[in-house]
Amino acid sequence: MSKKTYKRWIAPMLAVPLMLSGCGSSGGEDTSTDGEGNTVTPVRVADTAGMPSAFLQYGVNEGYFEEEGLDVTVDVSIGGAAAVPALVNGETQFAGSNTVSALLAASKGLPINIVSAGTRTVDDPEKDFARIMASESSGIEEVSDLEGKTIAVNTLENINDVAIMTLMEEAGADENSVKFAEMGFSDMLPALESGQVDGALLIEPFVTMAEEQGAVDVASPYVESRENLMVGTYMASQQYAAENPDVIKAFQRGISATGEAIAEDPDAFREALPEVTTIDAELADEINLPSWEASVDMETLQFINERMVRYGLTDEEVAVDDLVTQPESD
Repeated sequence: MSKKTYKRWIAPMLAVPLMLSGCGSSGGEDTSTDGEGNTVTPVRVADTAGMPSAFLQYGVNEGYFEEEGLDVTVDVSIGGAAAVPALVNGETQFAGSNTVSALLAASKGLPINIVSAGTRTVDDPEKDFARIMASESSGIEEVSDLEGKTIAVNTLENINDVAIMTLMEEAGADENSVKFAEMGFSDMLPALESGQVDGALLIEPFVTMAEEQGAVDVASPYVESRENLMVGTYMASQQYAAENPDVIKAFQRGISATGEAIAEDPDAFREALPEVTTIDAELADEINLPSWEASVDMETLQFINERMVRYGLTDEEVAVDDLVTQPESD
């Protein structure tokens, strides 16, 4: 593992060993009652701002988790890695994260379980929610043109690096020549316009906004690096999962019900986006939506596992079979 990756992960984890005894209570999670006198279990879920947290909040608002006996509070975090310390310290019961962040946490020996999938790609690259966009002046038209260019990503040495380097390698380009610049998604559009970066890996709604500003559509990195890529995951600490199996199952069912509802009626989700995000109604009608389902794609995990070693994010592969608590099949 590179020194940068080590420092990025070890700093927020320094206090974790002293607090592991607080990861879940030996007697299981406390319960309360709702307005109708039904017993519910309160849980906190840290999730990434934007579409991931919007998905979860939509499920909460629509009552899919309450139907499973859960009172879910969504804690919006700045990124996948940021949610891991709170999860391991017992401050939250679940954490939404991207797949690379989950595997990085496991590679550091942190006691986490992947209990559900999160955001996934769609089948059609033209309709996926993530794109590499380039400035008109950059000369970038296709993946091979990324050699030697500076590309903005929201987190260094994470899933975006893996996806971009995979596409470059498959295109016969030198994947080690690309340069990554870390910045928030909202800062990427001005950086493209000013020439501060040559390109950016954007997610919706910033993809649609970039297209409206005339940026060049280069590739859909997630779906083109692997079909049906499982981009997001939900995690619990190993102790919490072991002590609260019924809560884990209820959470998985809530995720599944929310994903199925959006697949059946995406317009209802679009209408709710202005309430659960800062996306306005007009933009919500135009953006491409991800897909969601609870089952964990083991092939995606192993694919990313191998690529993380290949591109130097980890020194060796993680035993992914030991990480996953799969939802029950219908």
